Amino acid sequence: RGLNLETVEAVVSTQSTGNLSMTGPAATVVSPPVEWAQRRDKIFLTINVRECPKDYSLKIEPTKISFTGNNAEKNKKFVLNLDLYGEVLCEEYKKLSSDRSIQLCLTRKEEGSYWPRLLESKTRMHFLKTDFNRWKDEDETDEEDETANWESMMSNMNIGGTEESDEEEQDSDDDELPGLEDDEEIDKLE
Repeated sequence: RGLNLETVEAVVSTQSTGNLSMTGPAATVVSPPVEWAQRRDKIFLTINVRECPKDYSLKIEPTKISFTGNNAEKNKKFVLNLDLYGEVLCEEYKKLSSDRSIQLCLTRKEEGSYWPRLLESKTRMHFLKTDFNRWKDEDETDEEDETANWESMMSNMNIGGTEESDEEEQDSDDDELPGLEDDEEIDKLE
């Protein structure tokens, strides 16, 4: 008789506890893929855990985020421990979870310049990527806000030389377009 992994685990379990318990193969422990982006006052995290039911553990501390959960088949255990570069307000966060991911919006403790990286460590983590769909450069955010404010101010004050008058000037593009030859043929068919 050949021994397989389940038999060996059952024998080890019997020897250590005295009770026979048949367990399946141990779950593979993996770090789930994580995407992140930031603003001056917020950090956005997406933990991509496909097929992870709602029975997971998520713990948010001022400088650490911990996540553990199993996939539906219980053959993968997701474990994530992130030591953050700066502090977040652990009471003030928003969470949106689905079958595919857990999205977090964390409020930074100190608003200001962007963090140079998400993690305290400078070591590159294979599972951590930038979320370019949410990312905005530090100077890009300011320009958009200033542009929106400038445009609304200009429209309210009517600066820029565009005054409405009773007499509207005729533009060449306001003229009606001449009929096309095909239009006449279509009209005949109807």
